[in-house]
Amino acid sequence: MTIQFLGAAKTVTGSCYYVKVGDIQFLVDCGMFQGSDELDRMNHDSFPFDPAQIDYVFLTHAHLDHCGRLPLLVKQGFHGKIICTQPTRDLTKIVLLDAANLQKEEENRWIAKAKKTGIAVAEENKALYTEDDVDDLMKYFEVYPYGNSVNLTKECEFRMRDAGHILGSSIMEFWLTNEAGRLRKLVFSGDLGQPGARIVSDPDMVREADYVICESTYGNRNHKDRNETALELLAALKDAQQEGGNVIIPSFAIERTQELLYEINLFVENGLLESMPVYLDSPMANKATEIFKQYPTFYDDDARRLLKNGDDPFEFKNLHNVDTVEESKRLVEKHGIVIIAGAGMCNGGRVVHHLANNISDPRTHIIIVGYQVEGTLGRKIVDGERFVTINGQEYENKAKLYTLGGFSGHSDKRDLMYWLRGFGHTPQMIFLVHGDQQIMSDFADLITKEIQPNVYMPDYREEVTLR
Repeated sequence: MTIQFLGAAKTVTGSCYYVKVGDIQFLVDCGMFQGSDELDRMNHDSFPFDPAQIDYVFLTHAHLDHCGRLPLLVKQGFHGKIICTQPTRDLTKIVLLDAANLQKEEENRWIAKAKKTGIAVAEENKALYTEDDVDDLMKYFEVYPYGNSVNLTKECEFRMRDAGHILGSSIMEFWLTNEAGRLRKLVFSGDLGQPGARIVSDPDMVREADYVICESTYGNRNHKDRNETALELLAALKDAQQEGGNVIIPSFAIERTQELLYEINLFVENGLLESMPVYLDSPMANKATEIFKQYPTFYDDDARRLLKNGDDPFEFKNLHNVDTVEESKRLVEKHGIVIIAGAGMCNGGRVVHHLANNISDPRTHIIIVGYQVEGTLGRKIVDGERFVTINGQEYENKAKLYTLGGFSGHSDKRDLMYWLRGFGHTPQMIFLVHGDQQIMSDFADLITKEIQPNVYMPDYREEVTLR
């Protein structure tokens, strides 16, 4: 039985793990690499296996760095089953359709440039897949609820547990019979959420495993208290309101945007924030919010309580949904507004032109509510670079910056350690994935010191035999 680490190995994107046991071959996730040009080019690399031979893909959740290469897998011959929860299936479709559209727009820009220069469009600048490819992908999905143990074959049994990261996100448990006839349990954490999140439930605890593949995005730091973070958000909004400046919030369309709407709804409902227009400039986020409304059984108790009392947690006075590009561009004429727009790392989407229009105004407030990968515009803003390049033009960054780590959808060091302690001393090995190398190294040292010494950080494309 082997596992090969084909993404999120000493980096935070491109999650993909290839497991082979007996006659079965399966993937856990098939994500897109995001960030630097080098990472982007890796999305065009060939898979180091035959996609036609893959029996299953177990999809932990619908973020692009976990699902983004699935259409490519099908284009190259995959015809097995993609297993996940119902919300993950529905959210994955809108995420991939958006990605296909953005890729096409980028390819068209390169085509226009090629016509002027006479230089052919390079492979890495062509779209990986189309909207039709995404539509074709959806027929391979097979959904299951949390908590049910399912025997797929005599060699493979699985169960999905709530990861508490985004709606429908899963921890994957596997019971696999290896070539020697020994039963081994593998647990993939997926991305683990923060306990106490407003909408989704806390991550489930798992009590035993032979091998654990654990994310480590925030493995060397702790988040601020969520209530304290909400008050910081309120203070930033009120400060901008007083100064007459705009608030720009780059936000991931799934979960983070809904959490922001949830918090602002509470501010408005409790009379803490008045007369400040909020523009949700993200068609994908609007679609995701509609999917959220379809699955209230996946909410935690607080969100369900709001619904029971007749309060839609994603609607409030002065909330405006922006659909068309023309509507988005007209926001440049407005002042004293909040703009929530994608992409969450400022590496594309509508937030880019809002930053270009506002970042040099000292009244502007930029609120960062998610992890920023090295090489992205969002990371450069967080790092305090005085001059940033946006769409090929340099801008002086005069905006006020707020980084609200308490809104992170990931477990922090404290939460990850608590989750790993739930296994006791049963794992033979803990593999750390989905983290920057230094953060992962710090986290490995902590695990070795406080839990157990058998911790390993695999390299990209490294294959490990599990006995």
